[in-house]
Amino acid sequence: MDNLFYRKDLIYTIAKERSFSKAAQKLFIAQPSLSLMVKALEEELGTPLFDRSCKPIRLTEAGEAYIRATEQIQAIERAYEEYILALNNLETGSLSVGSNQLLSSLVLPTYISRFLLSHPKIQLTLMDANSRTLENEITAGTLDIVIDNSILPTDIFEQVYLTSEHLLLAVPRHFSENENCRDYALSYEDVMENKHTSDTQPVPMKHFVNTPFILMNRHNDTRKQSNAIFQETGFSPNVLLEMDRLTTLYSYVEQGIAASLVSDTLVRNIRGADHSHIVFYALPTKHNKRNIYAYYKRNKFCTKAMTTLIDSLNGLA
Repeated sequence: MDNLFYRKDLIYTIAKERSFSKAAQKLFIAQPSLSLMVKALEEELGTPLFDRSCKPIRLTEAGEAYIRATEQIQAIERAYEEYILALNNLETGSLSVGSNQLLSSLVLPTYISRFLLSHPKIQLTLMDANSRTLENEITAGTLDIVIDNSILPTDIFEQVYLTSEHLLLAVPRHFSENENCRDYALSYEDVMENKHTSDTQPVPMKHFVNTPFILMNRHNDTRKQSNAIFQETGFSPNVLLEMDRLTTLYSYVEQGIAASLVSDTLVRNIRGADHSHIVFYALPTKHNKRNIYAYYKRNKFCTKAMTTLIDSLNGLA
């Protein structure tokens, strides 16, 4: 048998009106057509739904069971409609978001807090991980959204541009190399005013041949980008240490241990650092810029919660 309840609204109206003619008027259907449709359904069921021998007509036992089932279906449909309405009004639902360590710890908390305050009934799950793990998790469906500066395949993921960031050379202020680079030097205030993106000449890397460097580990995206910068400029850094976290790396630069390449996102958002101990320089390469995107799978429906959060992240600071 096919769907036995595709005519349920007709049957329900006839049962309530206890008349084919009154039901036909209410349904704006010609009575002969209505009778034929009901007869066809009864033939498919193999039993009548109405006792037509009396007036007003009455439901048969099978008809009463059909109406009970119809009312259950209607209740399920109403509940689902209410759920969809609540979902679209962000009064229910869940959302899982992943991002890299820097964004997750320093940038996103402000935006996530605003989202939760505005939509407290959304169940939000957050993941802090490296880019490779984030891609694996969103591919597996564990994450709805990934916010990252890595490039994921656009044939699999929708890519929504949020903002751009730049890598800077950060050198402890007491290092003697800064004496020969005064014309290129930038302060923390200069970085906050974005002078490194337009108003300042990039520093020649040759001045830092003997400078000790602290870099991210070799699997990190910032390290990969740093390596691309070194390769393009023909520079071979004197690597003193490798780190797993950018915030820890920045602390070592602040303490005067070594120089490093850091993002302006880190400089703007890290808390408790004394930036006056560091001199910043713009880098002479196209590889110093990268974009931050929000990603979600192309074959995944983008819910109202997803679009609302992504829209709130536009121009991520």
